[in-house]
Amino acid sequence: MGNPSIFISYSQEDEDHKKWVKQLADRLLSDGIEVTVDQYDLKLGDRLPQFMEQSISTNDFVLIICTPTYRKKSNERNGGVGYD
Repeated sequence: MGNPSIFISYSQEDEDHKKWVKQLADRLLSDGIEVTVDQYDLKLGDRLPQFMEQSISTNDFVLIICTPTYRKKSNERNGGVGYD
C-alpha cells in the first residue's frame, strides 16, 4: 500500500489563513502524505465544484479545516464548500 492521500478542504478567509493551510500542506507533503489542495492543484479556469468532487472521490481522506467561516458557508450553501 502506498502513502495515504488527503484533500484539504477549507475556506479562503484571508491571506494569513491561506498561508497557514499552505504550511500545513507543505508539512504533510514533507511527511510523505500525498496532498491535494487548491493552492497547488486548482488552475485558473478550472471549475471549483468539479475540482472539489474529484478531490473528495480520489483521495483516501478529506481533512476539513472547519472554522466559523467554513461552517457559515456550508450552512448557507455559499461559495466553495457550500456548493450543492
